[in-house]
Amino acid sequence: MPARAGAPRAAGMRCGLAALAGLIALCLLFFGNALAWGTDGASPNRVLSYSVLEDPDGTLTIDEVAGRPFTANGPMLTRGYTPSVHWLKLTTGPASGEPMVLRIRPTYLDRIELYEPDAGAPGGWKRDVTGDRTPFLQRDLASVTLGFAVRPSGPETTYYLRLSTTSTSLLHAELLAPQAAALADLQIYVRHIFILGLLICILLWTATDFAARRDLVVGCFAVNQLFFISYNFLIMGYGALMFPNASPGFVDKLTSGVIIGTSLFSILTNRLLLRQFDLHPLARWMLDALLGITVIALAMLAAGATLRALALNALVVMLIAPLLPVLAFSTRKEAPPGRRTLWIVYSVQAVTLFLTMLPLLGLLPATTWNLDATIIHGLLADLPMFILLALRSRAARRSGIEAQMNLDLTRRQLELQRKQFDMQNRFMAMLTHELRTPLSVIRLAVGAAKVDGEPRRLIESAFGNMAGIIDRCGLADRMDQHRLDVAREPVDIAALLQAAVAASTEPGRVRVHGGALPTMRSDAQLIAVVLHNLIENALKYSPEGSTIDVTTLSALGPGASAGIGLAVENFCGRTGVPDPDQLFEKYYRSPHARTKSGSGLGLYIVHGIADLLGGSVSYGFIEGRARFSLWLPCSA
Repeated sequence: MPARAGAPRAAGMRCGLAALAGLIALCLLFFGNALAWGTDGASPNRVLSYSVLEDPDGTLTIDEVAGRPFTANGPMLTRGYTPSVHWLKLTTGPASGEPMVLRIRPTYLDRIELYEPDAGAPGGWKRDVTGDRTPFLQRDLASVTLGFAVRPSGPETTYYLRLSTTSTSLLHAELLAPQAAALADLQIYVRHIFILGLLICILLWTATDFAARRDLVVGCFAVNQLFFISYNFLIMGYGALMFPNASPGFVDKLTSGVIIGTSLFSILTNRLLLRQFDLHPLARWMLDALLGITVIALAMLAAGATLRALALNALVVMLIAPLLPVLAFSTRKEAPPGRRTLWIVYSVQAVTLFLTMLPLLGLLPATTWNLDATIIHGLLADLPMFILLALRSRAARRSGIEAQMNLDLTRRQLELQRKQFDMQNRFMAMLTHELRTPLSVIRLAVGAAKVDGEPRRLIESAFGNMAGIIDRCGLADRMDQHRLDVAREPVDIAALLQAAVAASTEPGRVRVHGGALPTMRSDAQLIAVVLHNLIENALKYSPEGSTIDVTTLSALGPGASAGIGLAVENFCGRTGVPDPDQLFEKYYRSPHARTKSGSGLGLYIVHGIADLLGGSVSYGFIEGRARFSLWLPCSA
């Protein structure tokens, strides 16, 4: 009884110690960064205005860019993971030709080109290049941070920066006096020393504890810590300094590999740690799936698909954020240092993940804080995990449970394998039954039953609905995985529309208006899917016997580009008016529409294909009629 009574107090002491240690770590982190953050905001930035231009194909020249309109932007460019090239236009104030530093962060951007007016050749441009693919000895500035030495003069000077990177397109540029730039760099160096020193201390403790106890979780965390230190070292820009004569791209490839390796060992550490808490099988399966996806990202990186590998890794990190609290609350057994401590640690990690990754993916605006967000998040995720493992190690030594954990290891592994095998078998059996059995029954009914008239029509309609749902699910899956290839060939849109009307369930209700249309160069098969879905959607959700009006015309799209417009209008039936904000979302169906057969994927596919072909689709409710307006460019 005394032992049981003391257990809650011990658990409370452990949680209190974890909270206190976390508070101390946060205070130290704030102290180490406050000076740099505060001064960064007060730096005399000489840039008066920022504007941005996206170059999707990366083919625009400086002369072409200089004559195009730009979109106003702040000092921080945030576009997430994208293959597009981005041009940043910087306009400075009056200057007398004194040397200045165009300082650029973060340091892991692949390639940044500077175009500045050439005073010796009116109308010409001088070009310089930097980035983590540029060897250190070839850079314009001898600094860990990226930048260029410039001499603005006159009442106004315009500079153009061209950014192309496989990492997230996050860029902050500022024009500083050399002394201010040197001070800002010095503050960063102090911050880096603090962070790297703290991480090395954690690594030394981890290595010592693993050498003493041979705990697999601690050993995996030690490897993860080694990757994380390397990750910070490279992200901070010291890779170019460490390998000054490396071939172009070496440091960039090394950084990409370390980033994904850090995610891999972080997930693996959590996987091993949660094993002793008897994690729910479904939560364990989700964690294993993320682990497998990270391995796939490493394989993609090795195959040369750097951008997709990094984007996939970022997606894994985003998925981990909401999963961490789920994992903590899915534990079913107490283990050192306690489930409550685990809940606190994982909740802190989830919040920091969200705050870090959303701006990096371009989903939220970024601030100067986000330039160091990946490093800060790593600390806020690393320190709680370190505290958790330290408490766990102390509890293991005090209670002598290490021997029992080793005895249970083999039994739990066998049980885990059996449960996973059983779950996979049940899932596959269910999937086979749910998809194949209904289709087989319908085929037998149509082929064997001697029915005609309305019953046969209903059977064929049911079969067509199910086949259509399966087809749409497959098409949506291919679209989500970016496996839809656009075949560019001449397309007769009028002929496709006529075929779509003829193949619809009630062609007699469809009326087509419009004159001759130009020939398009696009994907006929994808356009046929769009037309079919729009017409069938109108037929399904309009009153029986009502007319569906389809209007076509030549129309100009964004940038005055030539294209073809198409509008499908119908009166709303018993299902009512859909929610325009959710209409094109995956699986959306209005409450009253659920009386009709469907998958909620038709309009989602229409929207996705329209985007893929460079067009657009919109919805409006005009004079009691629902109208879907489609625009497609003449050349996709």
